[in-house]
Amino acid sequence: IVAHHAVLVTPVLELFSHDYQPEHLRLKEVNPPLVEELIELSNLINEKNFIEYMHDALDHMDSLLTLFDLGYIDLEDRSNAEIFAHQIIKKAFYLSMQNPTIELKRLQERHQERYLVNCSFFQSIPDYWGLKQNFPIMPLHKLDLKPIRPASLWDITCDSDGEIAYNQNAPLFLHDIDLDEEDYFLGFFNVGAYQETLGMQHNLFSKPNEATIILNENGYEILQIEESVDLLKVIESVGYDGDAVLKKLETMIQQSVFITGQEKSDTLRQLKTYLYQNSYLRTTY
Repeated sequence: IVAHHAVLVTPVLELFSHDYQPEHLRLKEVNPPLVEELIELSNLINEKNFIEYMHDALDHMDSLLTLFDLGYIDLEDRSNAEIFAHQIIKKAFYLSMQNPTIELKRLQERHQERYLVNCSFFQSIPDYWGLKQNFPIMPLHKLDLKPIRPASLWDITCDSDGEIAYNQNAPLFLHDIDLDEEDYFLGFFNVGAYQETLGMQHNLFSKPNEATIILNENGYEILQIEESVDLLKVIESVGYDGDAVLKKLETMIQQSVFITGQEKSDTLRQLKTYLYQNSYLRTTY
């Protein structure tokens, strides 16, 4: 049973492969020969040689890991090698878009991208972690570009079950993005039947902000916006006295011998700011 009227919209906060971006390279004046060869492969890869060069990169990476284990290259060399190997594989994915091979598809599935999203699956789509119900998920950006990254999604709870794993039978592909330069939002559809009723405040996450939007001939109209409850309200909902908690924190800060008077005031002001906001991470201020 589903309700087509509701959609959960959430931004992607982080890609777990972000450390493999070229700006993180720390090349030396003299690099190990295999690293120099990876540099050359990355510069020369093209539509004719991408499969061969990708195999060479994987072989070089295996050799470099062995050299690292034996102590012949240091951590910086290994990091540089991993960045170049990752970039070569990513370029091979793009070059294979017009003529994908079975081998490349298998490699894509092995090199899944993990997207950290600003929501709680326990709160907003409990039927996924409870029953493994598949919900339609799609990006709300770059709809004119083909997504090529096999994706698993991770929420911001501390629980290992807060993951929508990549599923070969219901694969999710997303775009390769630079979150330092652009936003990237995802939509989770058909969540309006009874997900809110089943949702739990796991890790003290409340319902997200809600908006009622009406589509009409002129486009759309936002009729109502309902803000998510703040952290103190969530604390009260699980049996604590919010005022007593805040008063206790104030007393502890005032009695602290580790911070000065001005620092105490600043700390208390920041603490109240956080406690009177909802529990989701803020991407704008």
